Amino acid sequence: MDDERFDAGPALAQLKRFQRRTVDYDPANGRLRALMSDLFDPGLHQHLWLPPALTYYGPVSDGAPATKALVFSAWQMVPDALAALLSYEAERRMGAGSVVRSYSEATRRRPLQFKLVDGRPAAMRALHLIYPSPTLARVGDPLEVFAGSPTQLSVEEMRAAIAERIRTELGYLFAGESVADAAGRDTEWSTPATIDALLGTKASGWLKYLGYRWTAQEDGFREHISELQRTSADGSVGTLDDETLSLLVDVALGSPAVCALRALRRIAPGLAWDDPDLLEAAASIAWGFRALFNQHDAVALLRQERDEHYWRSALAHGVQHNLQAVLDEYAHYLVEGEGLADSSERDRIAGVAKAMTHALAVRPSQIDVDDVVVEDNKVIFHPPIRMRGRFAMRLAEYKDDEGGTVRLGSVRDAFNSPFRPFVLATTSIGQEGLDFHPYCYRVYHWNLPGNPVDLEQREGRVHRFKGHAVRHNVAKAHADTIRIAAKTPKDPWRAMFDAARRATKSSSELVPYWVYDGPVKVERRVPMLPMSRENTRLRWLKRSLTLYRLAFGQPRQDDLLAYLDRLVDEGVDIATLEELQIKLEP
Repeated sequence: MDDERFDAGPALAQLKRFQRRTVDYDPANGRLRALMSDLFDPGLHQHLWLPPALTYYGPVSDGAPATKALVFSAWQMVPDALAALLSYEAERRMGAGSVVRSYSEATRRRPLQFKLVDGRPAAMRALHLIYPSPTLARVGDPLEVFAGSPTQLSVEEMRAAIAERIRTELGYLFAGESVADAAGRDTEWSTPATIDALLGTKASGWLKYLGYRWTAQEDGFREHISELQRTSADGSVGTLDDETLSLLVDVALGSPAVCALRALRRIAPGLAWDDPDLLEAAASIAWGFRALFNQHDAVALLRQERDEHYWRSALAHGVQHNLQAVLDEYAHYLVEGEGLADSSERDRIAGVAKAMTHALAVRPSQIDVDDVVVEDNKVIFHPPIRMRGRFAMRLAEYKDDEGGTVRLGSVRDAFNSPFRPFVLATTSIGQEGLDFHPYCYRVYHWNLPGNPVDLEQREGRVHRFKGHAVRHNVAKAHADTIRIAAKTPKDPWRAMFDAARRATKSSSELVPYWVYDGPVKVERRVPMLPMSRENTRLRWLKRSLTLYRLAFGQPRQDDLLAYLDRLVDEGVDIATLEELQIKLEP
């Protein structure tokens, strides 16, 4: 049976309706059905970022942890097809159809805009996502609660613990009778900044002099920052009622700015919480999250999850999905991934903030689907159907949905972050010299390569230093290291890797950084059809892969490979040959 290829006909008739409304469709392809099942059955489309390898609170999955998918294909049309169809299906399942009237309209809705109405700031509450409060970052740290708890807390238990810490350390500041200023206007949006001002932090000065450089001077935002600085300097925090306390807990646990501030200070512990450079870097990351929350798929998801103010839905999503643990893990990876381990602390946080913001800023790709039909024995080219890729992307330069050019390196950096895209589809361009291991341990061979060298190259992309599978295994084995420490470690991931290194009996420097035994393994997935020729080819490739490692680095590899293959056919035990393999371990 020949290998199955895309039959665009059945799906194309349904795709023509995309510009009018979001519709369900039949993939009409067995491989695509299998890939969709792997991605969507566990609910990956309900996340804006991958769950962390170490969760500070909430349920811990008993099944295989979520990871990204790296898909290799020898066919040029497959990456674009996967990017378009998987992204569309993700949007559909995220509820995009209930938010917008048509597929093409979705990109126009951007709720987090700092606009002026009658000359006055109209989106002050959205600053909860952007303002990095040093006091809430210090007081409301979920890592400290995690380290002090013998068991895994639920989301509500963590919220209660953070609420108690805020009440204990900051309750004396709330001596007023209300949260309204003299003019009677509600100013709860200024509470975190007012707390910082009352405690004498440098945050007020940062707001006044530095707190808008990273916004590219967007219209209206400077006025919002100025209003926050003025109100926090002159106002009071009122009473600590349940509503105010609940808001402060959500900001402490779910604000991108506050979580980024903690994550950056973990890799730069010598800086004060209110250091202006630290605040600047954290706020720039939060501005990147604003771009994420304004993406059409994020809007659909958050509108589906909660029926309340959008900024509050964004905070709640950060709380529910362990945003702090996600950024702590990502910051730890970036220190080494960006070559910043030997840099000064100020250069380190600036480099990490730049990398995070860059990954968050990737916009959806624009994918044109040719609409070709036969009418009256003539081939007719209708205007192409314009689709977009965000959940899944192709490894290539592309035009985004606003007409700008996005470089191949930007797509790679976004895939190497916890944020979308969750699927990267590529041809042979991605199988040499590029690393995709930070958040991916699963490789799909849409079709198998013709030789074991290419198979080894493909799968080597996700088998790298501190890869996703390695981090999951280290966290599972050594999370208790954080709990039994005399004090909470500054960088939990450094503490766990140090513990894993001490615990290993191996003299190899690959352990635990490249290889660490545990339940999570680098996965090879081949979506083959029954009776396909690829069943036989896969068996041959697996055997040839072992023989290739024997021949690696030898002159005339093809001749040696053929000779070893003949020995196996004649009955030589392959396990015996494995002992002769060349090992490139240090």
